[in-house]
Amino acid sequence: MTQEEVQEFKVTIAKTIMPIVQNMREEQIKNIIQIVEKDNPELPKGFGNMLFEQILIMKSTGRVSLHDSL
Repeated sequence: MTQEEVQEFKVTIAKTIMPIVQNMREEQIKNIIQIVEKDNPELPKGFGNMLFEQILIMKSTGRVSLHDSL
């Protein structure tokens, strides 16, 4: 991914996913990601892991809003 794509990915997570998962346990988040990957086989290999890692980073640093990710 280019730097621009990485930034867009982070903004999308902050805007659409973090409001939903910020109060969820890691296990719950993993389960949802696994379901999405199963239902969307066209996603690139490793996408779920990358998404899960980014969510954990944002949660651990408190960067859960769109403003914080920019």
